[in-house]
Amino acid sequence: MKYLILLLKAVIFVLLVMIRLNELDISWLYAYSKYRDSFDYYKYAIVNIAIFLMFLDFVQFTAIRLYRRRNKVQGEDNFIIGVGQIYMILLVIGLIAGFLSLFRIDGSKLFTSLSIVFAGIAILTKDYITNMVNGMIITFSGQLSIGDNVRLGKQRGKIVDITLQNIHMLNDDDDMIYIPNNLLLSSEVVNYTRREVKRTSIEFEIDLKYLTTVEELEKNLIDAISSFQELIKPESYYLRVAEVRKDNVAMKFQYILKKPNKEMERVIRKKAIRRLVEIITERKKFADKPLGPPDEIGHSVI
Repeated sequence: MKYLILLLKAVIFVLLVMIRLNELDISWLYAYSKYRDSFDYYKYAIVNIAIFLMFLDFVQFTAIRLYRRRNKVQGEDNFIIGVGQIYMILLVIGLIAGFLSLFRIDGSKLFTSLSIVFAGIAILTKDYITNMVNGMIITFSGQLSIGDNVRLGKQRGKIVDITLQNIHMLNDDDDMIYIPNNLLLSSEVVNYTRREVKRTSIEFEIDLKYLTTVEELEKNLIDAISSFQELIKPESYYLRVAEVRKDNVAMKFQYILKKPNKEMERVIRKKAIRRLVEIITERKKFADKPLGPPDEIGHSVI
């Protein structure tokens, strides 16, 4: 069916080109009309628009088809998205030019006479245009792709789509976050997918009064996710001290999954975080417990 539609489009395209080159005469359809000159003009105008649109569609289809065959790509990647974005831009430009031609408006003269107006529009839409340009840069740079797990500022999640205006990111809470392309290029981005070792990292802070030893806390967290040990590489567990502050310590609990699995990574992360909350809650109750009256020796009784 797909190839039948493609063949039909090719036949229509050839017929349109023949009409444009006067190899196929259809003037007999309106030969006896008093508006023959007008029909001639609109015939060529509509044919020109149709030829442009069909040629543009053919170029897009061919480029994506050859790219998929050469790189054996099944879904969508940055190149295919970029080609689609270029197609949409050219399509809009072609439709505007075609619309002006139907009303016999000279585009160059129109833009010249309204240059001040268009300059004002350009100023008002500079952020939109900048976003579009940045979107094209992101798409073809290959630094970020659909499916990558990234962190931008405090936001972390999986990229599900890249458009001309923003990036759609799904975080761990299944919230869809829309990040403008301008912000993406002007901020530090961490791409966890591109690193050679797919290490899962759980970042947290703990008050010094709730921490006994790093080794003891590490053992507690390892025991909390011991039921998933078949999915995690042995000896990959590591509780790293990232920063020591006055009242608390910033830490990272890390481990490596044998096979990347976004869903299981989320389950394991939730299990470890809940255990961490339990540990802090238990120690908080003990640390905040008021001291009792002194005993006979002079020590306070808890």
